[in-house]
Amino acid sequence: MAKQEEGKRDPLFDMSVGEGLIEIETEEKPVVETTEEKPKVEKTEEPDVTQHDDGSFEINDLPPEPAKTPEELEKEKQAFIEKTESEETKKTPSKDGSSDSSSSSPYLAFARDRAKEGVFLDFNDEDWAVLKERNEGDEAAALRELSQISINDQIRLGIEEYKDSISPEERTLYEAREKGLPVDEYSVAKRNFDKYSKVSTGDLTDNEVLQEEVVSKVLELRGFSPEEIKEEVEGYKALENLKAKAEKALPLLPKTFKSKMTDMEEGAKTAEQARQDGIRQKVARMKKAIDTTPEIIPGINLTKATKDKIMKSMTLPVAKDAEGNPLNPVMATRARNSEAFEMMLHYYHELGLFNIDDSGQMKPDFSKIAKIEKTKATDSMRSAFETTEKTIAGKTTIPAKQEDDLDDFEKAFRRL
Repeated sequence: MAKQEEGKRDPLFDMSVGEGLIEIETEEKPVVETTEEKPKVEKTEEPDVTQHDDGSFEINDLPPEPAKTPEELEKEKQAFIEKTESEETKKTPSKDGSSDSSSSSPYLAFARDRAKEGVFLDFNDEDWAVLKERNEGDEAAALRELSQISINDQIRLGIEEYKDSISPEERTLYEAREKGLPVDEYSVAKRNFDKYSKVSTGDLTDNEVLQEEVVSKVLELRGFSPEEIKEEVEGYKALENLKAKAEKALPLLPKTFKSKMTDMEEGAKTAEQARQDGIRQKVARMKKAIDTTPEIIPGINLTKATKDKIMKSMTLPVAKDAEGNPLNPVMATRARNSEAFEMMLHYYHELGLFNIDDSGQMKPDFSKIAKIEKTKATDSMRSAFETTEKTIAGKTTIPAKQEDDLDDFEKAFRRL
């Protein structure tokens, strides 16, 4: 064991360490009174013990333990260290490779607490690892996604609970609305289908009102006007074949209304598929545009990490408007103050930062904010708003300048 300076105290064993000498600290033992039996300890010398009538005893003098050698103390110290390390390694690692301890990740600890409280969905280490990987190791983003997933699930459960609480007809209409069906038209078709599919030919016997209703409904579906329908029904009555006409028309009604419902459902599916295809195509075009753009600010290449962030910003909803429509970060910023946003947008457009040529190519012009002298930059920006000439899109060359020669505005812009 390495020697320590005289007077120093070893914090592990609480002993004074001198120059080549180890002195065990001993303190005077107090008088102990107890009725408990002391475990038998083999000693080289018996202590002086006085026993009292009540069964208690007191130790008058306990012979000191023999001093330990430096080698023995070193062995005890190593044993303590090995025991501590062994306890640390016994901690079960999680499946994502980190220690299975919530203290290793405050985000994971928070998520587990919320899951125990029922606020978050129950999850395991594999789920957390997937969330982290999907968010490129960002645990804060993984926690936000877990929170959103849990909220969506709570909304889903709330909707299902609501559906269970309403009548079958109301549930059908609610689900029709969810599918994007024309609710009013669909509800009429569904109601008529349910009604006439339950009518049998036996119900038509001796029921002229029902006979007239069935015949009139079929004529209505064929495009007859109310006057024409009335005339036809009166003719059937006069010929005494209204019942026969009703029996012939009855099977057509549920079939026709079922067909109407199917057409609306298929139409809604087609429209939804077209909407999703449109979104996928739009996202594909956005990604292609980002991937094929080498730079926006001249001289500053867009790295893959930067392109990924741009794509995420354009496609990731971070808020919703009053109608519940998702908003990306730029849309959310606009929503905070649309007038201020529009003002800045038009200001930057007049400077040439949003130039796009006739072929649709992005051609931002930074010449007006990268002039050699501050006064010239100010005059150039002012002239951009005072001139009546049309801004011409084109690529500019920013003059190279030393950092010390740049004003504060140019320094900040060059760091973008």
